[in-house]
Amino acid sequence: MSVANVINALEIAEISARSLEFFSFKYAFVARALTASILVGGLCGAVGTFLVLRRLSLMGDAAGHSTLPGICVAFLLAGSVSTLPIMAGALVSALLAAIAVGVITRGPRSRSDAAIGIVLSVFFGAGIVLLSYIQRVATTSYAGLDAMLLGNVAGISPEQLIVLGVVTVLLGGATLLYLRPLSISTFDPGFAASVGIPVRAIHYGLLGALSLSVVVSVQAVGVVLVSAMLIIPGASAVYWFKRMPGVLAAAVGIGALSGALGAWTSYLFEGVSTGPAMVLVATTFFLSSLAFGPRGGLLWRAVRRRRRQRAMLANVSVSATGVR
Repeated sequence: MSVANVINALEIAEISARSLEFFSFKYAFVARALTASILVGGLCGAVGTFLVLRRLSLMGDAAGHSTLPGICVAFLLAGSVSTLPIMAGALVSALLAAIAVGVITRGPRSRSDAAIGIVLSVFFGAGIVLLSYIQRVATTSYAGLDAMLLGNVAGISPEQLIVLGVVTVLLGGATLLYLRPLSISTFDPGFAASVGIPVRAIHYGLLGALSLSVVVSVQAVGVVLVSAMLIIPGASAVYWFKRMPGVLAAAVGIGALSGALGAWTSYLFEGVSTGPAMVLVATTFFLSSLAFGPRGGLLWRAVRRRRRQRAMLANVSVSATGVR
């Protein structure tokens, strides 16, 4: 047996041992990390589906980046990285960003994409300045605060997991309860308003759900990458299903599976953050959907195009021979 084969066998044995250790929940923090990753993936997949279908994907990016200044201000006021103050600060900051986007887009010459870009840049820039200030002058420990940029799901506390679980159950229940008006207002807001569905209230309710989702997810995936988990599962699901229940279920499944596989990958390879690993797994699902999805996937489009070409050639051949 060569040295390379021995090394490969040892690597496979180590990966198998770490995988068994991970899925056996030998350590409490592993169970919390896996649970949080699955909840974050499923929650972001559910909320993000409506953002994708409403063409508000950039709003998820803005909401994620805008939480950073609120987190920093909450730390300065509380003096510690406590769960409730940090989440409250992030929520207030995300809601202010959503309001700012709404105010700017009311201008006669303002575009929604420009407004989102402005708010995203200003809030995230302010957050970076505040983070640099904290690192320079803080007298108390700010350990874990800079981890909010890329996330640290392994450091999630039981209190944070409880909050994440409660928010996931509440938003998931609300989504199922109001799925019909949400779907109608998403695909045809004019018709929804004509039959008495409160389109504006649903829109702002969705922005509130987005803010809550971002706030409870930043610990796992960070403010930089939370937008990816909001967008990619929904963008992948539309390649597989036509009706809203199927799209929503697929997005939740893709998000949850991405979270679980991302947490597993992070545990297998030391130094790999869970947030980026989750996003890379979700990107793999998206590329697979783009290639093989039956609703607009590249493979199926090529097959349909080839069939149309054959049908056209057959018609031309029949016409040329004079056969009716």
